[in-house]
Amino acid sequence: MNKKLIVLVSLVFTFGIAFAQITADPQDDFYMYAQGWELKGYVKSLPQLRPYPLNVVKSILTSVMEKSNGRDGQIAREYWEKLTGKPTHLNLEGGIRQENNKDTYKNSGNNVEYSKTRQYNGGPHFTGDIAINPLASFGYNFGIYSVNEDDVSVLPFAVRSEHDTVADSTEIGPFRLNIDMNSNLSVGKEHIYVQAGINRSGFGPFLKDDLALSDNAFHAPNLSFTYDGGKWSYTQIMQSIGASLNNGEDLDSETDVGKYLALHSFRYRVSEKLDITYYESTIIGKRFELAYMLPAPFMAVQGIGDSTDNSQMGLLIEFKPVEGVKWSSSFFADDISLNKAVKLKFDTKNRVGIETGIQYAPPASSLDLMTLNYTIVAPYTYAHWSYNEDGKTFSDKTFNYFNYVSHGIQIGASIPPNSDRIAFSARFTPVKRLNVTLKTNFMRHANAYESLEPEEAEKIYKTNYISRTEGAVYIKESDGTPLTTSEYQTAISAPGAKPSDYLLVNTSGGDVYCTNSSAFSQQKLIGDDNHVDTAWDHLNLLNQDHAMTVIQAGFDLAYETPKMKLGTFTFKFGWTWEYITNNGAQNAIYTARGRVSGDTYQTAYDDWVSKLHDSINNYLSFSVKVAY
Repeated sequence: MNKKLIVLVSLVFTFGIAFAQITADPQDDFYMYAQGWELKGYVKSLPQLRPYPLNVVKSILTSVMEKSNGRDGQIAREYWEKLTGKPTHLNLEGGIRQENNKDTYKNSGNNVEYSKTRQYNGGPHFTGDIAINPLASFGYNFGIYSVNEDDVSVLPFAVRSEHDTVADSTEIGPFRLNIDMNSNLSVGKEHIYVQAGINRSGFGPFLKDDLALSDNAFHAPNLSFTYDGGKWSYTQIMQSIGASLNNGEDLDSETDVGKYLALHSFRYRVSEKLDITYYESTIIGKRFELAYMLPAPFMAVQGIGDSTDNSQMGLLIEFKPVEGVKWSSSFFADDISLNKAVKLKFDTKNRVGIETGIQYAPPASSLDLMTLNYTIVAPYTYAHWSYNEDGKTFSDKTFNYFNYVSHGIQIGASIPPNSDRIAFSARFTPVKRLNVTLKTNFMRHANAYESLEPEEAEKIYKTNYISRTEGAVYIKESDGTPLTTSEYQTAISAPGAKPSDYLLVNTSGGDVYCTNSSAFSQQKLIGDDNHVDTAWDHLNLLNQDHAMTVIQAGFDLAYETPKMKLGTFTFKFGWTWEYITNNGAQNAIYTARGRVSGDTYQTAYDDWVSKLHDSINNYLSFSVKVAY
């Protein structure tokens, strides 16, 4: 799009972005209502992959309108009117977000710092759900999202932005104007269809935070297939995702193509109350593999290529004991040691995620949906190493094509590895057109790199330091030991030493290893299959000395006016209170940024500890949307 046109449109409309339409955005409120309708028995079962095609959405609405004469039927009729009305809508929304922050540094005499960040956002969007014919539909959301501060600066911990914007923005004074677009084309019948487009995708019963594929992960070009045979169903999706730097830095500005996610699932309906699903996912790097688009076991497909891809498997159980209630549990296995597991020894490389929770939606009630979930993500789950073409080296500019991340954002759960969370939310409609959402979260997170042995920590820190000071580092191939240029010259002059025993890694002066315990923190060193033994052979689940705890509580209000000549107005207000202890545990421990000669890994660690602090944050948001 012409940048001058972007500037002109945004100056005319001093409003912000609206959510995408139903068939292009799995975060739309429709999917929350649909889950509640399934629990109440208005809908027999829902597809596992979101978003849905238009004919599936209409089938759900028709079923609800036929079976409910109350509030649910009224909501379904309002959605029906929107979907069968104008094919294109102009959405404008003015938004303000603000974070008020108080940090207390206990290691510095209880020094207190205050800060405030305010974001203004704006831009028009054109949205629509178009029925091309009974077998084909197209959903779209084309527009601009303008901000003076990045979303991440005004959102609570582990909360993701609703928007999909590119880094190449146009600037007008303090504002950055970003293109924000999604689309989805569907072809097929209600029980069998193909979808293609660029949009966010969600899988399973856990809205917005699934272990394998979350509705709130960054959007991606994708091709998917869904078949529902009643007794059993099959789902498959292939996404083209963005690779970020292996050291976890510049996640937004530097990305690369050539990275793909494949996921498929087989769901079997044991009874009207019990569904069991087996699913697999694979991250493919530096090539496109057609075999992952076939209904074949991913583990077998990976074995054909000498197991070079990053594959996971999972088991999902959904049980409905009574009407209005469903218990769901998902087990996501990234890497497990079966030999030790059968011996009940769990202090080993168990890279797994577990999510279990209750959904409750009573009929004839103002409660739309209530959820209570527990999620745990073990250390180094989602993480994976990515070497250069030689299979032995990587640098500060090497892209990671194999971790479970797209465009710097985890594809699965929003909490990082070595974390757990208890989450509660309840959505009410106490009066017509007024929605109230209550939410609380309790989370723990720790930096697994705090558990490293001194020798391991020194190798990682020294590699980062030599990279930053010399722009190149020599690595002893057999054990990953880093050397400066002078140390290398001394080493190869020793009797029996050979230059081929060492690897030269040229860098751009940044950290080589990521040590923030995110999905970019590896369990291997540069060299010939060198493991970080403490990370590779032990679980280390939340047993570090400086675990971070996060408590969040808040509410969201939304009121939509009846339709007027100017359109429909929606007013939204949100507040979240957040208390964090040991804030900063999520930062890199053994970074060499700011370090000087004579510093060691212990110096870096002590500095990391000294910067840990407690935080009290208040997040406020207000917006006004008009949809015409």
